[in-house]
Amino acid sequence: MSTSELLVTSAQRDRAVEILKEMYADGRLDHMEFDLRLDKALKARTRAELNSTFDGLVARPVPTFAPAAFTRPAPLQTYQGDGRGMGTIAHWLGYPTFFVGPALVVATAGQKNPAVRRHAVEALNFQLTAAGAFALLGVMTGFTHGFLGFLFPILGILWFLLTGIGGLATAAGAKFRYPFTLRLIK
Repeated sequence: MSTSELLVTSAQRDRAVEILKEMYADGRLDHMEFDLRLDKALKARTRAELNSTFDGLVARPVPTFAPAAFTRPAPLQTYQGDGRGMGTIAHWLGYPTFFVGPALVVATAGQKNPAVRRHAVEALNFQLTAAGAFALLGVMTGFTHGFLGFLFPILGILWFLLTGIGGLATAAGAKFRYPFTLRLIK
């Protein structure tokens, strides 16, 4: 005789009903499916019948002991830091390295901490946008035979100030977003 042919107790049926109620409360079952499975659980005579109540819902059969309560798995361990230190470094690495420094922070520390990644991606997007703006201005200056060259210092000062402000805002704990930035990297 296999264990699936053993008769279930009322405590085991009650435990199955509790689990179904939790699944319904979590939204894993709609009302009609909940009613059908609940009726099936209450009429179950064997372990196989009781376990079939959960077909398609759980990977293993319902525990056949009554005392243990159903517990949800523990949440994944995540880094709780706000990423201000490395986020500030990611912004300020734009000074000596332009977009290379923020890209390195995204690729290294950004993989371990989502907050650092958010700051570094914002810095990287800004530095890429600034690089594109400088390149576009260079092309436009060439087409106009140097007429638009006076915009280089203005663009450079704007880049310098925004890079510094981004780092300071991150150090202060703000979720800073650069204005006029194409967010190419997500």
